[in-house]
Amino acid sequence: MIRKLLEEKYGKFITDTLINERNEIFRENSNKDGIEEQNEVIRALKEFKDDAGRNLVPDFFWNNKVDWGFDFSSWIGDYNNKDFFFIGAEPHIYNNFQVVYDFGNFKGLTLKETALQHFNRDNDIWSYLTRIFVSDLTLETQTDFLNKCYITDLCHAVPKGCGQVKDICEKLSIKSGDWKKFRSSVAKRFLLKEIEAVNPKYVILHGNASRDFFQSELGLLFTEDYKIENSIYSIKTGELNGYKIISIPHLKGDVRNKLWKCLQYPERPESAKKILNEIIKYKRHINIII
Repeated sequence: MIRKLLEEKYGKFITDTLINERNEIFRENSNKDGIEEQNEVIRALKEFKDDAGRNLVPDFFWNNKVDWGFDFSSWIGDYNNKDFFFIGAEPHIYNNFQVVYDFGNFKGLTLKETALQHFNRDNDIWSYLTRIFVSDLTLETQTDFLNKCYITDLCHAVPKGCGQVKDICEKLSIKSGDWKKFRSSVAKRFLLKEIEAVNPKYVILHGNASRDFFQSELGLLFTEDYKIENSIYSIKTGELNGYKIISIPHLKGDVRNKLWKCLQYPERPESAKKILNEIIKYKRHINIII
């Protein structure tokens, strides 16, 4: 089921390039930047349809000739048994296609070896995210946690070289409302189906855009709001379609050093860990302390 959905989302060529027959995704097959790959990205974009068969990409998005890139939903191991489904906004991408936050298997390495590679990159999201989630850090607990993570974006397509909505709009000569409408239409077309296919225990929205989409477009009501100590940040929770939804501050950008890896105010990440420990009732092979 997941492969068919990903083929609809990214096109068969890109899906087959990144994923093998065991539904394992490999980092080494991403970051492609050839003419053939760009043609396949454009082909997939032009084939995007909503449920009524209408084009998802507005005609005026093609007024300026730009190269586009895709951020491919990512995981390690195979796609089964993913408990944590992370959702961001849109990528900052320079390639025709890549995996989200470089999260994928390494060719020739076992699952444990792959997890260790991700964990040992100290400034990488997967290193500090694991430290937030796992109390008893061993190779086994690191592997177990990372093997249960799946990450994607509201909108996986963006003009190459753009990191902010402002940059996207300038490159396409459109208004911010045009882009946000497109981003929402892509999310509505694919995201809920992708969540159902993965069937996680927790859907974790990181950043304002994904939280706002779930509130304004899907009708999510947050029933709890936990303030993170000595900060402007908070963690919110709610439920939608039977899934536990957790909204957290963005995992990258400025928030990384102001919260998740904050050395000046260590009470901030510790407070976030404590809050998340109260929210997530997760007991399997590892003890979660978030």
